[in-house]
Amino acid sequence: MSKDEEVREQREHLGKVVGWAEKIEDELHELIWHHKMPVFFRPGASGVAMVGLTSDLPQRGRSGYRDLKALSEKFESHFLAYCVQPDQGRPTPEKMLQSYLIRGAIRGSVERWMTPLNEASERTGAPVKLRFAVDEVPLKHNGKKIVCDLLAVREIPGGHVPVVIELKSDRQMKRLIDQVTGYAALVDRHADLFARLFGVILHEEFTFVGPCENWIVWPLAGKDRDPREDEFAAGGIRVVGYEQYGVEFRFRIGPAPTK
Repeated sequence: MSKDEEVREQREHLGKVVGWAEKIEDELHELIWHHKMPVFFRPGASGVAMVGLTSDLPQRGRSGYRDLKALSEKFESHFLAYCVQPDQGRPTPEKMLQSYLIRGAIRGSVERWMTPLNEASERTGAPVKLRFAVDEVPLKHNGKKIVCDLLAVREIPGGHVPVVIELKSDRQMKRLIDQVTGYAALVDRHADLFARLFGVILHEEFTFVGPCENWIVWPLAGKDRDPREDEFAAGGIRVVGYEQYGVEFRFRIGPAPTK
């Protein structure tokens, strides 16, 4: 596949994701605002996934929903069958962390503020205002699928910038850098479509005024600062360390890279 063909395929894929995000807003709006279950609906290129956000079965659910009216009518039984009752075994810290951040962002607020990260950033002297948009939008790049755990948007003076956030329970640095920077490059390449996708989900028009930011969230290390912080910063990546306390997480955010 040529580079131009790959770009066209990426744009077609993202256009379909936007279309299903619009259908979620049109057909599941009432359900989203009235149910009390820890769940959210992820748009895909060929349908919608129902993703559970419980701490004991994080990220369990079912994909491929196309009849959203039928899903809405039988939501509770589907939620129990696919998000509560499956035997998952021991949940991984990454999936627990992912569900924790999404659950807090979508709970009762159309703005989807990522409060734990925003509050942690206040201790850096340079607070951020992050809002969760969507997770796990896969794209083909160089013949392989690439995906990022969380996609967010950050308010800055004069507008907004997109943010890719990769969550890892281990500290494998090179692989993380390649993954997060590779996906961020795709966000920048298709900034108009990602801005449209974010706008549908967050009910606000976005025009990005800067390049995509790269964030990595991984296990906390170092007393006051992460020992790999400078290396990441040199690559334009912001480091967030986390500690887990049962089903809760606490965060320490490193300084923004100057690159």
